[in-house]
Amino acid sequence: MADHIVRLPDGRRLGVASHGDPGGRPIFLNHGTPASRLGHEFTDAPARAKGIRVLCPDRPGIGRSDPVRGRTLAGWADDVVALADVLGIDRFAVLGYSCGGPFALAVAAGAPDRVTVAGLMAGVGPIDRPGARQGLSKSDLQLLDLSQRRPWAARALLRTLHLGARVAPSAALRSFKKEVSAVDQRLLDEQGPSVMAFFVEALRQGPQGVIDDYLLWAGPWGFELEQLRAPVHVWQGDDDLMVPMHHADDMVARLPNATLHRVPGAGHVSIQLQIGEILDSLV
Repeated sequence: MADHIVRLPDGRRLGVASHGDPGGRPIFLNHGTPASRLGHEFTDAPARAKGIRVLCPDRPGIGRSDPVRGRTLAGWADDVVALADVLGIDRFAVLGYSCGGPFALAVAAGAPDRVTVAGLMAGVGPIDRPGARQGLSKSDLQLLDLSQRRPWAARALLRTLHLGARVAPSAALRSFKKEVSAVDQRLLDEQGPSVMAFFVEALRQGPQGVIDDYLLWAGPWGFELEQLRAPVHVWQGDDDLMVPMHHADDMVARLPNATLHRVPGAGHVSIQLQIGEILDSLV
């Protein structure tokens, strides 16, 4: 992994991790939440072998990216385009993992002349429809509710979780494993407690960036799925206990040019094992 801080034309800084072939075809990976640019090493070897460059920027207020007051999904699309311009990238694909889904789709909606194809990997969909919250993880439901109704409590909870993951990553990993499938648990055991670095880094600057992510997911996205022009590949495991299959089904039904890739036996973490095929669908 190469870790960079890139300065945008407006002076703000974005933390960016890159994997794969530095001269390869670019894909901007939109991380989940609470998450960060860290933790995507699983993309490195497949991307390098396929001549692909995977770039994962921290969103504002997360990791090493400067905060932005009044963030919007459209603003994130502008940030990714500005980042691409600084890096000399013209056309690119986008991929959203988990809660990064809305952000990837926002880039596709906001920059249709730049985005060649979009992908969702265990991606969340809109939650303004009846039943949309059914089957989401307990932790996401709690943070969604607190971020919207009691932000002070969301801040307190995230600070507590951050401290726990920083000083006792093994205990934090055990807690995380309670929310995922057996196959996910086995993969997390192989990765070990160091995998929690993605979460610790998400809260480097405090909890507001993560809270903003939840608010943007829960609120109006500012675009309609039906309006997206780019092809969208939706990858979803049928043993995902954090993001239910009906999120993928709903989005595929609404997106004009979507393909559903249902992965039998894959969970929210073990969907990572499909990364080779996922990358193939985006180039």
